[in-house]
Amino acid sequence: MSHGPRATPPSVRLSLSSARLALSSAIVVATLAPSPARAEPAVPEEATRHYDRGLEERDAGRYAAAAQAFTAAYAGMPRELKELRASILFDLVDAHRSAFTAGGRIRGREHPAAHLCAAEKSLGEFIGESEATRKPKAKKSIDELKAAELRTAIQADLDKARSGAPDLDCATAVYPRDDPDAPSPVAPGEPDKPPAPRPKPNMPLVIAGGVTAGVGLAMFGLMAGGLVRGSRADADGDALVDINPVRDERDEDLQEIDRRGRSGNRMAIAGGVLGGLCLGAGVGLLVLGMRGWPQRRVAAAPYATPTSAGVTMRWQF
Repeated sequence: MSHGPRATPPSVRLSLSSARLALSSAIVVATLAPSPARAEPAVPEEATRHYDRGLEERDAGRYAAAAQAFTAAYAGMPRELKELRASILFDLVDAHRSAFTAGGRIRGREHPAAHLCAAEKSLGEFIGESEATRKPKAKKSIDELKAAELRTAIQADLDKARSGAPDLDCATAVYPRDDPDAPSPVAPGEPDKPPAPRPKPNMPLVIAGGVTAGVGLAMFGLMAGGLVRGSRADADGDALVDINPVRDERDEDLQEIDRRGRSGNRMAIAGGVLGGLCLGAGVGLLVLGMRGWPQRRVAAAPYATPTSAGVTMRWQF
């Protein structure tokens, strides 16, 4: 269930800086006033600590925790300090309304509107105390008027919440156990599993991959040698032709040079093909081995013939 933020009437809205300044000024005045002239009790240090904690929690966006801290500060503030208690009350109500807007899981008696119920109760108690202590025919204070308007606004929010949850009862509603800002909890029966340990490298695969990749690099060397041999054969043939342009093609020297050129070309082709195959297979085996591929007995061997080249692999399951 989600709830959009509700604008606070201008006459009710209280800025954070004003609340802090009012409380701080009152604390200073109450502390520095001479003892004989001070008719009001001192501000308890514990209440001040709770209030400061509430400000920190509210600034951090933890409104439920802020409401709890403000409630403790409000409860610890002497009733004689009416203005201070009113300032803390309005912060308390604001934190409860923000916690309600943040939402939470509806589960049984748990409902985010429980924050509205708590705010309405605190405002009602404050209004009742003010009416009981007000002198006959005296006008309501500004704090009483603010509290009354706030209670009216919160009651309207509660009516909207009840329209979607007819069973909502402030007498039994409790705060959601979920923190809306925290990650969703693990469902029952699904404990958080620790991360799986990294598998150990499969050393036979790693070794086979390293050997195969090494053979591939060696085959590239064979390809380079074949290219050099073929190039030299071409150079020797061109030199013989330059010496004797009318030399017969069946000349033994030319035939020998031709055999060397063909042999070099075959070496280059075989080395290139075999080198690419072996290098690719070796890298693949290395990757599988480092990832801990299931243990198997693996054997890899390159081969080359005058007409073909490749790699033979044997896995024992």
